[in-house]
Amino acid sequence: MFKNKEVAKLNYTEMDFWRRSARISRKDKIRNNIIKQKLNVERSLLEDIKTKQFQCYGHVYRMEEGRLPKEVMKWSPPGRRKRGRLKLT
Repeated sequence: MFKNKEVAKLNYTEMDFWRRSARISRKDKIRNNIIKQKLNVERSLLEDIKTKQFQCYGHVYRMEEGRLPKEVMKWSPPGRRKRGRLKLT
């Protein structure tokens, strides 16, 4: 689903948002879980994204056969990958 760098960026962005909304600077050295408790944050952004992804997957999974989104989800590229380092694009 997500790579470690992406997870770290999401967590940083989320906490940046919560700190700004609480008007707390990083210089104050207040831990993230304490900030979340003060703001009554129950779930993280990453949990919400994963929940929505699973809801979308379930929606597509229940579709009729032959629908384009379901076909795209099932599709697997033919052939094999080339040897060596993968291209970035």
